[in-house]
Amino acid sequence: MHEGRLKAGKFGYDMPVDAPLYAKPPIYYKGVRTISVTWETDLDAALDLLPEGLELEPPAIASIIFARYPFSTLGPYNETILGITCTCDGTPGLYIPHIAVDSEVPLAAGREIWGYPKKFAHIEIDSDAPGDVLSGRMERPRGNLLCGAGVRPEWPIRGAGEPTDGYSMALRVIPAPEENAGPSLAQLIQTHTVTTVKEEWEGTGWVEFYTHSDVDPWHKLNVEEVVDARYRISDMTLGFGKVVRSW
Repeated sequence: MHEGRLKAGKFGYDMPVDAPLYAKPPIYYKGVRTISVTWETDLDAALDLLPEGLELEPPAIASIIFARYPFSTLGPYNETILGITCTCDGTPGLYIPHIAVDSEVPLAAGREIWGYPKKFAHIEIDSDAPGDVLSGRMERPRGNLLCGAGVRPEWPIRGAGEPTDGYSMALRVIPAPEENAGPSLAQLIQTHTVTTVKEEWEGTGWVEFYTHSDVDPWHKLNVEEVVDARYRISDMTLGFGKVVRSW
């Protein structure tokens, strides 16, 4: 009998341990284009999705972001993010209860490193299409329109500027392999992002949830009143996360 020679000290950053799937943070992004719409939503619905340890000041504010990443160290991809404005130990940020992506590498990295609950979806972003409205659509599965949002850029609010810090929170849950066992890991993770804005425009925006599904319940953060809509071009660096709570 011969024992295997692969020891923990030789493991790669992620799996497969001899050929990791994705790059180690920080992750770098260039030429990011985002369409974001923010609205007032139902307070009880927001609190039901917000993990203990996070707080929000009424009114409850939700956001949807359609992002096109033409270059990143995880490869090019599109993403749709649903967020709730909140604070974590007094630091403002965005808690992400749902997120969709159209590439396997950022899907795996997002779930495994930072706890972003990414699912695979078909995402279209018309940030370069002719017309006065820039829009995004997300289908899951393809052909089933889950949500859409758009903005008509009407006035510039910011040109190129200095890098700014931002924070997001997500709940990383790793199920146990044993039957009838609780999760092997349950952590609330805060992640630091540095964004350098090249252009930012504000204008009239809209957001709509077309499918009401318990499989993808994005619609629970219903739209009571749109309060902000923006289009942004930026560079971004996504750093390591910090565990702020464990269960």
